[in-house]
Amino acid sequence: MQDRRDGLTRRNVSDRIGDDRDGDRATPSRRLSRAVAALDANPKLKEDYAGGDSVSGAITTLACGVLCLFLFFGEYFAYRTTSIASELRVDKHGINKHVANAERMKIDIDITFHSMACDLIALDTSDKAGEQHYDVHDGHIKKRRLDRNGKLLSTEFSTEAPNRRQEIATAVKMLNETETASSQLEQKRPAQLQLFGGFNDLLKEYFPNGIEAAFENKDQEGCEVKGYLEVNRVPGSFVISPGRSLSLGLQMVKLNVHTNLNLTHTIHRLSFGEGFPGIVSPLDGTQRSIPANSVQQYFLTVVPTTYTPLNSNVKISTNQYSVTESYSKARPNALGLVSNKQAGVFFEYDLSAIRVDFKETRSSFGAFLTGICAIIGGVVTIAGVVQRGIEYFLAHQRKLIA
Repeated sequence: MQDRRDGLTRRNVSDRIGDDRDGDRATPSRRLSRAVAALDANPKLKEDYAGGDSVSGAITTLACGVLCLFLFFGEYFAYRTTSIASELRVDKHGINKHVANAERMKIDIDITFHSMACDLIALDTSDKAGEQHYDVHDGHIKKRRLDRNGKLLSTEFSTEAPNRRQEIATAVKMLNETETASSQLEQKRPAQLQLFGGFNDLLKEYFPNGIEAAFENKDQEGCEVKGYLEVNRVPGSFVISPGRSLSLGLQMVKLNVHTNLNLTHTIHRLSFGEGFPGIVSPLDGTQRSIPANSVQQYFLTVVPTTYTPLNSNVKISTNQYSVTESYSKARPNALGLVSNKQAGVFFEYDLSAIRVDFKETRSSFGAFLTGICAIIGGVVTIAGVVQRGIEYFLAHQRKLIA
C-alpha cells in the first residue's frame, strides 16, 4: 500500500501497524531495548518518510560550510594570539639577604646635544646613599662628534680615560714607601690647592683665557652621548651639563659654568634595564629646544617590572618609568659661576614600592576545541532554523503574498 502526500512517500503502513501490535506481546528484554532506544536524542527519519533534495537546502548547506570555515580560522588565530596578564606586588628586589648593595640598577642612555661639543660635556651622578661621581666616563660612556647640522664627524665613538685621580694614587704610594712621604707631598703641593686662598689662581691655571672662552664652542659642534650607568638601587640623579671637574688635592670639585651654549637635545633612548614587548619608555624620541644657561629637569618614577615569556620559566627583571618635567633659568654670580642650580639636563629618579609582573599567556588547546565544537553546533542549529523558515515560505508564499 502506498500513499504520496506533500513530497513524502508512505509505504507498507499496515505492516508497520502490525509490527507495533506485536510489540505488545514482546519479551521483557525486547521491551527494555526499545525503552533504551527511545532515549536517542537524535532520532533518524525512516526511509519511508524521507523527502527529496531541494535547492534551498543545498544553498543553506553551502552557506553553513563557508560560515563554519570562516569562524574556524577566526577561532584559530584567536587561539594562536597571546595576551599579557599583569599583577601588582610589593617589590622585594631592593634587598639582598647576604650582600649589601648587591642589587644594582642599569641605566642605558643615548642622548644627542646639538650645540655642545664632546669635550665640553660632563656627566655626574649622585644618590641618597651618598655615592657621587663626577665627570663619569670610565669606559661605559662613549661620545661621538657631530657637526652643526647633526651629521657625523666621526662614525666611531670615543672613550676617555677613566678618572683615576693620579695625585691620590701617588700620595698613597709615597706614604707606603717612606715615613717622610707626607712632608714630601706638602713640598710638591702647589699653593693654589688651598680651597679659599688659591681658588682664583687655580681657575687661571685651568682656564688661562678665561672660563667663558673655554666654553665658546667656536666650531658649533654637537655630541652624541651613549652608554650606560650602574647605580645603587636607591633614589638618585644624574646630570649632563657644560662644565669641568677640578682636582683640589684629594678632593674633586665640579665647576658649573655660565656660558652661551645651547642645551637643545634629543633623547634617543633612556631605559632602566632590559626591554621586552610593550615596555613603557616615555622619553624615547623626545626632543627639547632649551636656551643657554637653563635647567631642564626630568622627574622619573621607576617602576620595577618582571616579564615572563610564553612557555618559559625565565623572568626578565627590568624597570619601566613615568616622567614629569620642569624648566627654569640658571643665574650666574660675579665669578661667572652658577649661584643656584647648575645649568644642564637633570634626570632625577625615584623608585616605586610596587612591582608589576607581566606574563605572556595563551588559551589552552582544550578551549580551542570547545570553541570549534560550539561554532559547528551553533551554525548547524541556526542553519536548520533558517532552512525551515525558507521551506515554510515556499510552501505558503501565495498566502503570505496575497
